[in-house]
Amino acid sequence: MFDQPERLSALNGVVKPGIFGREIAGGPGITLSERPYLSIIQVAAYAETAGETGAVIQDLIGVSPPTEPNRSILAGSTQICWTGPHKWWIVDTDQRHSAESLASQLGDSAAVTAQGHGRSCIRLSGPNARDLLAKGCTLDFHASRFSAGHCAQTSLGHVNALINYIDDEPLFDLFVLRSYAVSFWEWTTDAAQEFGYKVIPS
Repeated sequence: MFDQPERLSALNGVVKPGIFGREIAGGPGITLSERPYLSIIQVAAYAETAGETGAVIQDLIGVSPPTEPNRSILAGSTQICWTGPHKWWIVDTDQRHSAESLASQLGDSAAVTAQGHGRSCIRLSGPNARDLLAKGCTLDFHASRFSAGHCAQTSLGHVNALINYIDDEPLFDLFVLRSYAVSFWEWTTDAAQEFGYKVIPS
């Protein structure tokens, strides 16, 4: 048995708390923070085993995974995002559920993969959050089209991202590949300059 290596954020030393960009009456229009060390488990079932897989996830988490495309569910600290037919991400702030234990419960009915080590997550909020997203993406982020409980995999800025709409505050989680995290952070903060932005500690 060997010790697991300590996880190091791809944005370590890059994310610095403070207020930046244009000075806006009433305060910054954008708030950013990193959500490091998340547990992200990808579950991919077959068409004939999707129901069985969903039942196992419900027993484990307490809610069934969404079956409608581009939808997400929030259950306590856990997010479940639809990422494809019979395919989901289970995202949590701790390691309560391991990919290994879930894989053992599902057996051959689904493929289970740990993704947390390969992804970075930036939390975006503030009154201008939708405006910032619109600067780098062709999706319609109007509240009537994209609201809490929606998620989408798309190009944002210059990288592929999973955008999960958490709350109508508005509050978004933006997931990108770890290798693009620094570049994506630089794009995000540059795009936020005109609105003024605040970076808060993780």
